[in-house]
Amino acid sequence: MLISQHRDGQIIARTVAHFGIDTIAGSSSRGGGAALRSMVRAIRNGDCIGITPDGPQGPRMRASIGVAQVARLAGVPVIPAAFSCKPRRLMASWDRFAFAFPFGRGAFVWGEPIAIDPNADDAALDAARRAIEAKLNDVTDRADRLCGLAPVAPDDEEWTGEKPVPANARPEGMSSAARMAGGAP
Repeated sequence: MLISQHRDGQIIARTVAHFGIDTIAGSSSRGGGAALRSMVRAIRNGDCIGITPDGPQGPRMRASIGVAQVARLAGVPVIPAAFSCKPRRLMASWDRFAFAFPFGRGAFVWGEPIAIDPNADDAALDAARRAIEAKLNDVTDRADRLCGLAPVAPDDEEWTGEKPVPANARPEGMSSAARMAGGAP
């Protein structure tokens, strides 16, 4: 599992180690190149990897390009997966992290694999990123609904590769569906 090098990420790394899950430390803001190489190497060695694709700083539920790059380089599809639980507490953090209470019930949902063309140019890679984001948000919504919860909405900002673009900076009349379908950012 890809985990941030930040102190919070290391707490998560120690926690998942109890379940036999190995970690790769890095993120888009620190150690990303080495983490990318380690993930591709792990996949080529037959391991599966898990990535939280909205990065260490968001925007929430907006996939960064990294997951599409890893899949392209490793020649494997992306399988979108999500978990939800009830009861839970949504934290006041940027990502609305869900803290699961003990003895609750949960649901895992996964979608169809998303193939990435190994020869994808920048535009095709961004289209793949958008498809991954849409499918991840879909499986997340389904997991929340299976638990009887209202889904958490994605951030109003869109991932751009540099820093989030505020929603009010988008052209008027551009819907989320149009943006996801490849409309102007």
